[in-house]
Amino acid sequence: MPRWVKRLAIGVVLAVLGLNFAAAGFLIWLGGSLPQTEGEKRLPGLYGPVDISRDDAGVPLIRAGSLEDGYFALGFVHAQDRLWQMESMRRIGAGRFAEIVGNLSETLGEQVFPFDRFTRGLGFYHRAEAAYARATPELKSALERYAAGVNAFLESRDGPLPPEFIALFHEPEPWRPADSLVWQQLMAFQLGSNWADELTRLRMAEAGLEPGQIAFLFRQAGELLEPESGFKQGLIAPDMLDRAIRFAAALPAALAPQGASNAWAIAGARTESGKPLLASDPHLRLTNPNLWYLARIETPDGLRAGGTVPGVPFLALGHNGNIAWGFTTPHADSQDLYIEQLDPADPGRYLAPDGSRVFETREEHFRIGSREVTETFRSTRHGPVISDIWSPAGRTDDKAVLALAAPSFASDERTAEAFLALGAAGSVPEALDILSDFSSPAQNVTLADTEGNIALTLAGRFPERRNGDGFMPADGVRAHGDWTGWVERFRLPRFVNPPEGFVIQANDRIPPRDPELQLGREFEAPFRAERIRASIEAMGAQANRDQQRALQMDQLSLDVPLVLDLLLPRLESSALDAAASEAVGRLRAWDTRMNRNRPEPLIYTLWTTLLHREIFGDELGHLLGNYRRIRPHMFDAVLTEAPEWCDDIRTDIVEPCESAIRKSLEETVTRLTAKYGTDQSAWLWGRTHVAEFRHLLWSRVPVLRDLLGADPATDGGDYSVNRGSPSQRISDGDFSFPHVHGAGFRAVYDLSDLDASHFSTAFGQSGNPFSEHYQDLAAPWADGRYRALGPRPMPGSRTLVLKPE
Repeated sequence: MPRWVKRLAIGVVLAVLGLNFAAAGFLIWLGGSLPQTEGEKRLPGLYGPVDISRDDAGVPLIRAGSLEDGYFALGFVHAQDRLWQMESMRRIGAGRFAEIVGNLSETLGEQVFPFDRFTRGLGFYHRAEAAYARATPELKSALERYAAGVNAFLESRDGPLPPEFIALFHEPEPWRPADSLVWQQLMAFQLGSNWADELTRLRMAEAGLEPGQIAFLFRQAGELLEPESGFKQGLIAPDMLDRAIRFAAALPAALAPQGASNAWAIAGARTESGKPLLASDPHLRLTNPNLWYLARIETPDGLRAGGTVPGVPFLALGHNGNIAWGFTTPHADSQDLYIEQLDPADPGRYLAPDGSRVFETREEHFRIGSREVTETFRSTRHGPVISDIWSPAGRTDDKAVLALAAPSFASDERTAEAFLALGAAGSVPEALDILSDFSSPAQNVTLADTEGNIALTLAGRFPERRNGDGFMPADGVRAHGDWTGWVERFRLPRFVNPPEGFVIQANDRIPPRDPELQLGREFEAPFRAERIRASIEAMGAQANRDQQRALQMDQLSLDVPLVLDLLLPRLESSALDAAASEAVGRLRAWDTRMNRNRPEPLIYTLWTTLLHREIFGDELGHLLGNYRRIRPHMFDAVLTEAPEWCDDIRTDIVEPCESAIRKSLEETVTRLTAKYGTDQSAWLWGRTHVAEFRHLLWSRVPVLRDLLGADPATDGGDYSVNRGSPSQRISDGDFSFPHVHGAGFRAVYDLSDLDASHFSTAFGQSGNPFSEHYQDLAAPWADGRYRALGPRPMPGSRTLVLKPE
């Protein structure tokens, strides 16, 4: 264990035990880092007084005399409650995180330095600065007023900084407007990312899998994909690819590819009130603190209520009194890798269709603690050389490098302007016009307004490719996979006031207006969308808010009947022991709900995980870790079309699928018995399916991870509407399925009374462990309890009045 970890952990333990009075006094002093939430405070930069009333969960109601002061106050309260989140976000985005982590330990700084190289190499902060330089006056004003509010807090605070800053001996720099724009760069890369999947498929090809096998592994339900051609094998060294894949798997939450969500809108003809309902729950990595921060902001220029992101001045998810909106990730393919061959005569050049070209290069200067490092990054005609990040330029044995193309790299990107304008839209038609400026990350946007309109539209840029669909990395020497422009927006999916009276999006494939348009191959299975559709249809014309909240917490998993109908009949001819027979009996009688207080979800999840390993592990070897997510339709494809996958190619015996099914079931029962005992009623899903909120620092310190974390047992699975995606942690001696990805924000909007809309967020409003609101929302979130963000302070609210200095 590193010395700094031991020191920090021992100091906390001694303080808790009362054995070290100096440490105890230090903790009391740290408690002074909590912000002022009552009384009056005078600040430079304000135009007029602002009231900030916090309710019993610390959610602020901000009432300001102008929109400009509303932005200022939002920056102020964000800094009060989530300063570390803001600081880590901007430093990760700027590639400057090792600077501060290295102050504590150069070893730890070296560990995070590759992530600095990643964001600096891809130029996130350079693009954020460029976006600010070309921003509209309205956007610049919002960014500058927000930054003024953040800096007013930094300059006026009385006590110490939050504990993370003390631990790292770090004083934050003043907030800059570009700091807010780097969040959009990070999200565009996260939610638009399929580069890691392309890497995995390329490594599979280099490991000897045939193109047809790779296409089979990534097929959609009911489809048989054609093998992708147009790339060359043997050019990228396997060790480079392995490093790249390990690097992608280790990315922190702020950079890791992710994204899923649910959103639906129901027209007034199908609701009790006669006005639309809209439900939204975006699914991302669970973190401490939560990405989302609830707030309500009232100014003479309008209302904003819902989910904000600390560090950003505009409302990301919510309503403005006229419209409500939600986002889901489309899982369309908008990023491409290119294999750029080095010029054999000059490794400082690469080959293109028109001959040899010079790499564009730039130097970046880093600090790891006090040590300075200079790195060179290259770009090609397609984009930055992403392989320079994990395999620095200058390797003499490389034949080629990998470059990345992404819509967020375009110099005319206007997504921030669209976000800001969406918050002021007065109707669905106006919002649809605004979203024509939305570029990256591409998002399905669900909308409803008080006039009765509902809509679902895909907003964003997608590349027009000369050939291919981006499934595999393209050969950069040819023009085969080159981008020729952007897909025209009139071809993308859009539904406005559809005759069925509702719109649904759950990351599944939705048909574009142009039936010839292909947007990718990796859409989510439609289980959640089908469950939402069936539930809305069952509501008839009486849909209400309570039903939508219940649907967001729905545990039914429609993949289970499909899989059990395939597996259980293939066990009937086998002689099972008593424990396995009992487990099978439980699965046969199961209602297929992923309930934390039932054993069947755990039996099913462990069995299918082990069966997946049994079927694909021999062909994929160490790459199985990058193909570990259970795809239920693949069991159908293997068992009914391609049983040769069940045969273990490492043995001389041809094993049938029945053997793999039985073997994995027996191992499931053995593992569960060893961990939880012979009483199968005690094999509860909630004993291992607990929410894991990871903190960038505290999660690395064993004692602090336990002291400062919250781990409520949760319902749901990967394919239930209540998304509880688990991490599959399987070793020879143990297993666990912590809930790591899901809905950290849930909202149900009633367009007949938007003030009665309901919200639920994970963990807590404050990022400071000394605050009563640090993790007080974790249990209510897990239990499906919601709160309103109304126009009046709740009884017992604390009010802080900000006045101009």
